[in-house]
Formats: sequence, C-alpha cells, structure tokens
Amino acid sequence: MTPRCTTRLISLWLVDSFMPQPLSNLRSHGVKFVVNQRDAGLFFLKHAEAVDKDLPPKELHELLLLSLQWLSGLITQSAPVYPLHLLRELETRVWLLAVESEAQVKSEGELTLSNPSMEAGYGKGSSIVDHTASIVTKMDNHINTMKTKNEHHRTPHVTEAATKLKRRAKGIVSSRKPVIDVEKASDSEDASVKGDLKLAEENSRLDLSFSRWEESIGPAELERAVLSLLEFGQISAARQLQHKLSPSHFPSEFVLVDAALKLAAISTPSNKVAVSMLDDEVRSVIQSHNLPTDHQFVDPLQVLESLTTFFVDARGRGLCKRLISVVKAANVLGLLFSEAFDKHPIELLQLLALKAQESFEEAYLLIQTHSMPAASIAQILAESFLKGLLAAHRGGYIDSQKEEGPAPLLWRFSDFLKWAELCPSESEIGHALMRLVITGQEIPHACEVELLILSHHFYKSSACLDGVDVLVALAATRVDAYVSEGDFPCLARLITGVGNFHALNFILGILIENGQLELLLQKYSAAADTHTGTAQAVRGFRMAVLTSLKQFNPNDLDAFAMVYNHFDMKHETAALLESRAEQSYHMWFLRYNKDHTEDLLESMRYFIEAAEVHSSIDAGNKTRSACARASLVSLQIRMPDFQWLNLSDTNARRALVDQSRFQEALTVAEAYGLNQPGEWALVLWNQMLKPELTEQFVAEFVAVLPLQPTMLAEIARFYRNEVAARGDQSQFSVWLTGGGLPAEWAKYLERSFRCLLKRTRDLRLRLQLATVATGFADIIDGCAKALDRVPDNGGPLLLRKGHGGAYLPLM
Repeated sequence: MTPRCTTRLISLWLVDSFMPQPLSNLRSHGVKFVVNQRDAGLFFLKHAEAVDKDLPPKELHELLLLSLQWLSGLITQSAPVYPLHLLRELETRVWLLAVESEAQVKSEGELTLSNPSMEAGYGKGSSIVDHTASIVTKMDNHINTMKTKNEHHRTPHVTEAATKLKRRAKGIVSSRKPVIDVEKASDSEDASVKGDLKLAEENSRLDLSFSRWEESIGPAELERAVLSLLEFGQISAARQLQHKLSPSHFPSEFVLVDAALKLAAISTPSNKVAVSMLDDEVRSVIQSHNLPTDHQFVDPLQVLESLTTFFVDARGRGLCKRLISVVKAANVLGLLFSEAFDKHPIELLQLLALKAQESFEEAYLLIQTHSMPAASIAQILAESFLKGLLAAHRGGYIDSQKEEGPAPLLWRFSDFLKWAELCPSESEIGHALMRLVITGQEIPHACEVELLILSHHFYKSSACLDGVDVLVALAATRVDAYVSEGDFPCLARLITGVGNFHALNFILGILIENGQLELLLQKYSAAADTHTGTAQAVRGFRMAVLTSLKQFNPNDLDAFAMVYNHFDMKHETAALLESRAEQSYHMWFLRYNKDHTEDLLESMRYFIEAAEVHSSIDAGNKTRSACARASLVSLQIRMPDFQWLNLSDTNARRALVDQSRFQEALTVAEAYGLNQPGEWALVLWNQMLKPELTEQFVAEFVAVLPLQPTMLAEIARFYRNEVAARGDQSQFSVWLTGGGLPAEWAKYLERSFRCLLKRTRDLRLRLQLATVATGFADIIDGCAKALDRVPDNGGPLLLRKGHGGAYLPLM
C-alpha cells in the first residue's frame, strides 16, 4: 500500500484525536461509533511500521500518536488494550518523532499545520512538542484513573489467573512475525472475571506480537528523547519520561538546566548578586565548571552565557540560549524574568517592536532562538510601523522623514527596512502591510500611502507579482478619494514612492492635468533622497513624466522647461530655449506695429540662455550659433526696415553679399552658417568697385578672419576674367550695376585688388595671385627679388662641396 493510500485510510480514523470534546459528548448528540479501539490502534501501529521509511517524521508522528491514544483507551475513555511497558516504549518513539518533526518544521519556518482540520488540535501558534505533551499528560491521567478503578473492582482470583497466563506466555518462544488475532467485541455483557481473563490473555499475545517496538527503543534512544525534550523546553515532560522509563538515572543536563533557570530568574533587573545569595545547586555548578565570578559577586547573565558553552547542541543548549534571549528582552522592557518567560515569544517581540530604536539586537536574538511564524513576525512589524506612522502624522514629522520623530516608535523607512530583516519572508511583510490598508478603519491618507509604498517595495523585492497586481488595483480605487478631497500631495507621494510608473501612469496624468507638476517633482526629489534611486529608476520616472506631458499638455513649454531643469537635461533645455526664441520672433512678425520689440528682446534672452547652457556642456559650435542668432535678433531690432530673421538660404546669401559693412555681414554669415571662404569671395568681389569701402571692409575682415588662399585665388580669377571680358569698352559694363560703372572702373578694380595683395603676407601667395590676375608686373618683380628667384632662362645652379668647405658651381 502506498503512503498516499495510507494517508487516505488514516483520514477515516480521525474521529476524536483532534476534537476538544470527549467521545461521550458526541454519543449524547446521536453520533454512533462502531470502531473497536484495539482495531483502530493496531491499524495505525501496523501501517506506521509498513511506511516507516516512506513518510516524513511529522506524518509518522501523527500515526503513532493516534495509535497511542487508541491503545491507551484515551479516545474511548476505556481501559488500555496494550501492555503498559509497551505503551511507554511507544510513547518514547512518539516523543522522538515529535522532536524530530519540530526541528524539521522549525527549519522550514512553519509553526502551524497546513491542514485546517489539524489546527484545532495543535492550537494557534502551538508547537508539535506542546501538543504531544498535552496528549501524553491526558493519557497518563486516564491510565492512572483506570488503574485505580481496576484495583477497586478486580477480585483476587482474577488477578491470580492473569498472573498464570502471563507466566505461561513468557515460556513461549518469541515470534518475530506479528500475529493479530483480536476478537470482535461481543454485544452481550460478560461477567467481570471473564472479561479480565480475556484482557490478560490478549495482552500476553500482544506482548509477543509487537516486541519490535521494545527492541527498537534502547537506553541511547531514551536519553536522546529526554534531552531533545529539554532542548525544546519541555522540562516537565522530560522529567516525566525519564521517571517513567528509567527512574534510577537522570542525565547531568537536568542539573545544568535547573541552574540556568535559577540564574535567569535573578538576572532581571540586570545587576550583580552576592554569591552567598545563590542557591546551593547554582553555587555548586559555578564552582564545578569554573564559571566567572567577581570576588564575592556574580553577574547572573554573564554566568548564564558562560554556562551555555557546557551544553551540547540538541541537548539543552537551545533552551539556554532562549533563556538568555528572554532575559535580555526582559531587561530592555523592564520586566521580571518570570513575567517575560510566561509570555509567548510573539508577545515579547511585539513589545520589543514598540521600542524599535532601542531593542533591535534583543529582537534579533529572540527570533534567532525561538520559532515564530513569518506571518506573525510580519504582522507585528506592520502594526508597529502603523503606530509609528500615526504618531508621526500627528506630530507633523511624516512629510520629512529626515527629522527626528516620535522615538522610539518604528516609523522611518530606514528603520523598518532594518527590522524587516528579522522576517524570513519578504512577501509576508507585503501581505501584512497590505492587510492593514484593506482592513484598516479611518487611516489617514498620508499613513495609508506609506503602507502601500512599503508593501510594494517588499512585493517587488520578493518577486510577488500577484501582490503587485493587487496593490495596483487597490491604489486605483484609492485615487478617486484622494482627487475628490484635493489630496494631491498624497497622490504624488504614492506614485513617486511606489515607482511603478507603468502601472500607475494614470496618476501622473491626473497630477499633470491638475497643474501639480512642481509638487510631483518635489516629492520625487524627497523620495530619491530617502531611498537612493538608481539611474534606471530616474530615467523611468523622467520618461513617464515627459510622456504624460506630451499627452496632456504638449504646448506647455514652461512645464517641459521645469522637467528639463529638474533632471539637468542640458541638451533638451538648450533646444527648448532655442525653440522658444524662434516662437518669440515669429510673434513679432505677426505684430502690426513693428516698433514694439518686446518679443524680439525676449527672443534674444532665450538665445543667450541657450548659449549659456551649451557653454556649460562644452558645446562650442552650438554656443557660437546661439550667440550669432542672438546678434541677428539684435540686428533686426536696430534695423527693422529689412528682414534679417527667418531667411531662406538664397535670401541669406543675397543679404550677405549686399552688406557693405563687415560686422553686419559677419552677423548674417554666422547666423545662417555661411562663414565659409567661398561665401566671402563673392562678398569681397562685390566691394571691388568701391575702393574706400573695400579697404575698410578688408581691414575689419583681417582683424577677425584670415584671408584664405582659396578665397583670394577665386577673387584673382574673377579679376582676370573681368578685365579680359571688358577690355577698354566701358559701355558694356552697364549690366553689372543698375547705375552703370564709372569710367575709371579699371582703376577702381586695380586699386581694390592691390589692397587685397597688400594684406596678403605670404609672398609666394602674393606672387601667385598677381600672376593669375595679370597686370601687376611691379608686384611680381618685387616678390621675385624678395624671394631671390632665378629667371626662367637661367640654367639650374648646381653646387658641389669643394676643399675647405666651399661650394663651387658645376655649370
């Protein structure tokens, strides 16, 4: 039979084992039971042997505990149907399994049974060992009661007959094969003598059939069971079990445990105690183990901590550590040890959480040494946090968690995150916080938001996606209440604290639509200061805000500027400023009265601010461009009769060529990106017929820009082509300008070109330009002399080095 099938069969026998009311009460309500107690007990015992290695300790413990209750008659409130010494062996095995199950459950972090039908028997928050101790105590009381009744009703000849049967059974060879031959209960009432004889005979048969349990429990198993009970603090149960099975021997750990309990009792309040005031047994333990003393005084807690080292793991050391944790908790709470020891560990943790700023170490030690459900720890932390939040809200500290608040209550994020490490399950903390929001009555919005933020934090860190979904849905239901009351600060705190901008994007839209962008950015700055946000989180928030802005207020440039400045987005800020500058001068074009230049002044200011932003990020070209455009706006203000702004490329080149003053030409060239040598060649050539203007223009030009060779070479080609085309026919020059050219146009061209040649410092370039332009023989000769150039008809001068270092010509 498989363990699963066995478990299904066992469920049929769970009649009264975990019910608080006795069987007689159920019978009085009309419930009929046809189960024979011997059949039931042997059924569980048989199947416990069959699946011994297949079931976990906890399920095997439940099987044997049920068998023990049926065979002892506890369930049916009748006489035991199993020999007493075998019941004790079975009880020892039950204790061992209880301790093993408790250790396994503790390692898994579970303290209550998962099956709802079993929670009633174990009790809320009780342990397997506690439940076993309760059942065994009831069983012992029942056996003693039945023994007393039997002594009063049993006759001497029945006792003698039972003794003879037992002697006869001892003479039979022991059989390893379990033989079960239990007669069904007769409905007719037999005489008491016949019943007792049958009981004695069946007990003898059971003694032979189930000797396996007697053989499996030896002295070592007994000692392990007793010391395991000590480890779990079941001192009375350990003494009781030891006295039942081996009353002549008690392990030394009992003495150490008694001394530890007495030391713990005098450790609160924390102070030194005279050695003479100690119990004789405690003094003996201190002397025999050389525990630390200060002359005639001892520190009980220090002695207790030293005594821990003399215990062995799983043999009382855990109990001693728990005593130390309770003593330290009691000292912090100002309680006596007896008061603290009588409290459940969960209650002690709850009291320590109310002193959060002062008792973290004690709470940590308490949780390390005691088994507590993760859900209970999370609930205590959540409730303590809520109490601290409410106190902080009343005191006005909740808006700025940096300020000193209602110490020692637990309410700051940093403190709660530290205490949350005590709970082994982060998702349970999220559940506990969420449960407070759902079930809480009249919690202020500010406190409710903080609970939601923390809950989301733990859901996210534990990857509890279901919890995140529930939280988002709950937040959506709370938003309407916040908006109806105008509580936008709580909305801003919720979205910035949670940080789930994708799921809660609708909150961003609500805030932006209601003009709460500045509040939103302020709350995010505070949240980033409180919780060091990662760069990825900052980018996510920035993108979410900008997306919402483009969706709800795409034309609100002030809002975009606020976001750019808040996140130090230099490039975007500069681009926005340039865009606003363009919008401003476009507004000026739409004005009827062009004398009102407020829009142009504002445009200049935006261009200058954009140049400052570009300069701060070392964007030199963009800085120069923004300054040039600001200068162009200034030119528009000074010369409003001509349109300088918003020109096409062709019109910009025309405006550049037509300029007779270099500063205006440079402004146009810089603003429209025409500051190139090829563009300047046309500008200079257009000045050639006005020598006075040309000299001034060139003088200002060379003070700012270099005379590029390509530009000068192009002007020289223009000059040569112009002279060759015109010759002496001045009448053909009318097409160049509207008013025609002066009669001495050739002299004007030559004078202007000589001005350029004079400004050319490079003699080779000057010689090249004069040669290309033709007609400047004096300049060519002067350059040749200056360069000491050999005439073209002269042969090459080749030198060789002669004697004495002199060079002699070869030709």
